Amino acid sequence: MKRRIQITDDSPAQEPMLPLINIVFLLLIFFMIAGSLQKLGPFDVDPPASSTAEGQPEDTIVLWFGKNAEVGIENRQGDLADLAGLLPADYADRPVEIRADRTTEGASVVALLKRLQELGVEKVQLMTAMQADQDQDG
Repeated sequence: MKRRIQITDDSPAQEPMLPLINIVFLLLIFFMIAGSLQKLGPFDVDPPASSTAEGQPEDTIVLWFGKNAEVGIENRQGDLADLAGLLPADYADRPVEIRADRTTEGASVVALLKRLQELGVEKVQLMTAMQADQDQDG
């Protein structure tokens, strides 16, 4: 007569880890998409201060304008003469946001605006940094 030997495992049952990993991965994707990521330009600028703020449309072209009149769009940079080559092909109907350094001379910004007008850009915004309200100091 044959006997069956039954071995019992007294260790606690392990829960499957796959659902937990899936949830963590989905949360990671959610926060990556939902988070507000700022576009980085080809060089740093320190924008002028402002007391009002407006949002920008999604199709806005961000144009960086540095202290020495250098121009940058996305990861490309040049000068005012190179501006037509730096702009994307569909720039005519899209708004352009200028992120200029606060120490840039006004004449350089005016020259940039004239160059954009020559190229047919109709909508231009100047990006500024939010200024703290100084009336609260007392």
